[in-house]
Amino acid sequence: MSRFSLSVRLTLFFSFIVLLVTTTLSAVVFHQFGEKINQQISRNLTDIADHKAAEINNVLLFERTNLLSWRASSVMLDVVVDDLDKRINTELKNLKQYYHLKGDLYVFNASGVLIASTQPNVLKTKLPEAWQTQKDYQFIFKHEVPFIKGNVVAHVTALKPPQLKMQGYLVITHSWDDIMKMLAPTDSNFALRKSSELNAELFTAEGVESITLGDDFTEHPVWIFNQESYLGSISKPMIVGDFNFQVAAFMPEKLAQEPLLELTKNLLIAAIFVGIPMIVLVSLLSHHFVTPIKKLTATIRAIEDSNDLSIQVPVSGNDEVADLGDAFNRMTTRLSELFHKCSIVEKELEDLNANLEHQVIERTAQLQETLQQLKSTQTQLVQSEKMASLGQLVAGIAHEINNPIGAIYANMPPLEEYIGDIEGTVEFAQSCLDETGAQKLDEHMTQIDYTFVIEDLAQLLNSQKQAADRIRNIVLSLRNFSRLDQGDIKTVRLEEGLDSTLQMLHHNYKNRITVEKDYALNDMVECYAGEINQVFMNILANAIQAMPDKGSIIITTAKVNEQAVISIADTGIGMSAEVKEKIFDPFFTTKDVGEGTGLGLSISYGIIEKHHGTLTVESELNHGTRFIIAIPLQITPV
Repeated sequence: MSRFSLSVRLTLFFSFIVLLVTTTLSAVVFHQFGEKINQQISRNLTDIADHKAAEINNVLLFERTNLLSWRASSVMLDVVVDDLDKRINTELKNLKQYYHLKGDLYVFNASGVLIASTQPNVLKTKLPEAWQTQKDYQFIFKHEVPFIKGNVVAHVTALKPPQLKMQGYLVITHSWDDIMKMLAPTDSNFALRKSSELNAELFTAEGVESITLGDDFTEHPVWIFNQESYLGSISKPMIVGDFNFQVAAFMPEKLAQEPLLELTKNLLIAAIFVGIPMIVLVSLLSHHFVTPIKKLTATIRAIEDSNDLSIQVPVSGNDEVADLGDAFNRMTTRLSELFHKCSIVEKELEDLNANLEHQVIERTAQLQETLQQLKSTQTQLVQSEKMASLGQLVAGIAHEINNPIGAIYANMPPLEEYIGDIEGTVEFAQSCLDETGAQKLDEHMTQIDYTFVIEDLAQLLNSQKQAADRIRNIVLSLRNFSRLDQGDIKTVRLEEGLDSTLQMLHHNYKNRITVEKDYALNDMVECYAGEINQVFMNILANAIQAMPDKGSIIITTAKVNEQAVISIADTGIGMSAEVKEKIFDPFFTTKDVGEGTGLGLSISYGIIEKHHGTLTVESELNHGTRFIIAIPLQITPV
């Protein structure tokens, strides 16, 4: 299988580290400077908007200030005394020329008739409705009047000497086209918005369009105009008289992001200039460090191919790799010495093996002779009447267990006879092991030490006694099961059966286990009462045995969907998932040999199925066990 050399892997690994560090540093720098650049872009846009709004505001304030000062001039007072001569027209023209006004000046008398103007051929024109005001000063935003071409903005002030009635109006206009020129797009587009309105006029290279600029302007990070993205900012409000306005500046996102793109480009160039030399340096260092290891590897392969431990690794320098080479050379020298010693030991082992084979052959012959004598002794024991009786008993019961329960008791002798045979067989076998029996055996076996045979025989008889006890318990369980109600159905309170069972078992758990009851069934139940009580007995007895020390048993009853549900829980040792799967299998038990038949829960399961109910178990090792019995309140006889 092909693979990369160590130097290549080291170069790739450290190159990856260099690239990772460079990328991380670049990302940190980009993030820091990017944030600052974005903030600066936002500030620049705000400054542009504020500057453009201030530019327009300065023009309008300049006109307003001059207008208010001009109305107090002596020429304007001539309007009050009806001194109508050419001085007024001349004065207005001089003012327009001197101040480079972008619009015209108009003077109306108290009757609203135009009596003087810098615009020719408009005298005796009536005061437009848009200019009619009762205020001392009024600024009128974009509008049209009949005698002026195009839209204008206007400043209107009343000619009213102190403590006299109003004698007329002085008006200065400003062309809207000139305002549009001031808002013409350059790198940015501008929109003019009256603060009292949501709509604004956006000035683009294609013309003017209406857009919506609400009070939530800052909540729009990006604006889309003509399928192009823009970044925007709006100026602070500007005030001319009682007129407020704002200017919004919009810059194409691509143009605004150019500093970020330039920063990214510079970071990539810097990363290349830093990363490439670092990778070259890493490659050279990897080659330098790996070369001694390659020499060591070549030496090892040479030793492997030739089995010549005299080959030495060339060592140079004083670093750790040189120490490794020295250690390897010492190891090969030591191994050479050990191999020589091993060859000597191998010869000795061959001689010892031949000797052991001879002894094994002799010992095997002795064991075969002993085995033949043991078979003879076993034959004599089996031929005894008691041992034969025991064998027939075990075989009969093992056969009958698989038959219907009624057949067992119809065909087998009384239980007491079996028990007597079992006990007699055990006593007979034990008598063979007393001093007289042992002496008899010794008379037939004087040439070999048969102590181990007697011990094995004792263990065999003890095991048969335990098996006999277990068979007796199984027979008793089967007999008890056959003596149940034999088909009689009774209507009972299940709580009474539980209490009766607890009373019978009280001596097994008193002063050690507490019983908690929560009886909520309160209904009579049709069932095979004796069989149900046997189920209670089996489950409660198991619960008591599951708690060798102190513990609790919790019993609850309830009616659920026309079923009687009984829960019996304990705080005992619980059981594993593997045991829980087999707990209802016949003859399965977790108790020691001779302590249980393995039929109690299996019989209980069959009884509950007979009642068309369910018996389930919930358990976890070291966390107790809970059996749940559910049977119908009324049962159909089987």
